[in-house]
Amino acid sequence: MNVSLQDKSVVIAGGTSGIGLALARKAVVAGAKVHIIGRSTERLALVQAAFGSDVVTHCADIGIEGEVEAVSRQIPRVDHLVTTAAALAFKPFVELRNVEINLMLNSKFWGPIYLVRHLSSRMSKDGSITFFSGLAAYKATSGGSIVAAVNGGLDGLARTLALELAPIRVNVVSPGVVDSSTWDFLPEDVREGVLNGIGSTLPVGRVGRSDELAEAGLFLMTNGFATGTILQVDGGANA
Repeated sequence: MNVSLQDKSVVIAGGTSGIGLALARKAVVAGAKVHIIGRSTERLALVQAAFGSDVVTHCADIGIEGEVEAVSRQIPRVDHLVTTAAALAFKPFVELRNVEINLMLNSKFWGPIYLVRHLSSRMSKDGSITFFSGLAAYKATSGGSIVAAVNGGLDGLARTLALELAPIRVNVVSPGVVDSSTWDFLPEDVREGVLNGIGSTLPVGRVGRSDELAEAGLFLMTNGFATGTILQVDGGANA
């Protein structure tokens, strides 16, 4: 995609790995100054070393409002806000503990709420907000109850914010299964088999790549006619 973000300020929560990191890379290439928010000081240091002065890193847990507010004071202007952060647990509902549920809600639901609450006032009127939800909102999977609830909540939140925050545009990318750091909890040989198995059931014959979802995010950021849109990029899983 040949797009320009020259002199734009892009904020990416979850930009130290996976789709968020891929999007940060594309935004830098397109000329943006990128602010990356993450919880891991080690990952933030690696990103800073890789990108140099093209990025500014902020260590914060977006699920804690006070930390988001503190970060917002360090970012005077925002053109595009993106959140890809997620800490998900897939297991039967009856086995889920409150600590696991709260971690999912904080990273993927409360986090976006806090980011919009404290950064939208700093956004340019031709700017955009992009959430990343997921296939679980549309296709039920055993073990994905809270993931489905959170993703569905983001979709509804975005459509309403598109009206309330206009002319700022608000959209959602809904990925299917993507080969990213989300699967790092699996041993390498098991991970490959799991992803290959899932990919074989899809019309495209494989799972997604972080770069492909980053391109979807970049499209919604830069297309001035897209707002209130839920863009499903899932390899046909919901066909």
